[in-house]
Amino acid sequence: MLIRFAAEKDLPAWYALATEVSPIFRHPADMGTDPEFIAYAKSKVSKYEALTAVDYMSGDNLGFIGFSRTYNRITWFGVSGKGRGKGVGSRLLKTALRQLDHTKPITVETYPEGYEPGIPAKNLYRKYGFVETESNLIGPHDLPICRMTVDLSSEKRGGSFHY
Repeated sequence: MLIRFAAEKDLPAWYALATEVSPIFRHPADMGTDPEFIAYAKSKVSKYEALTAVDYMSGDNLGFIGFSRTYNRITWFGVSGKGRGKGVGSRLLKTALRQLDHTKPITVETYPEGYEPGIPAKNLYRKYGFVETESNLIGPHDLPICRMTVDLSSEKRGGSFHY
């Protein structure tokens, strides 16, 4: 599997993944056709703030992660059903964290405690040191979310972009 910056040619696969994960994200419709999401994905690609995991054999995109260098946070994260449980999410998150500023806290807004479809994501964030710092927040579509934060200031930096 290759982790690389997402490119314009990857957008259709990202939209398809967004459609697949819409129910998990609790999106009221098809996220992959939502004009707001499409604009978000195009913006992330143009700013080199999105990574994709690509299967070497098939060339399929197995997952995407968007992040913000400006706000030092993970902004979107999804892995396809065929990529789950194979380390795709772990490699995407680890590589995205390398793109962010370790001298400041890194945040992600994610599912609230008790939301069963969100347990794998929260467990992955915890594996990388994230802890819940704010709960009972209201996110998109007036749904409950929480904020998780990690402090990587003591982590070593450097090395190759590729993992």
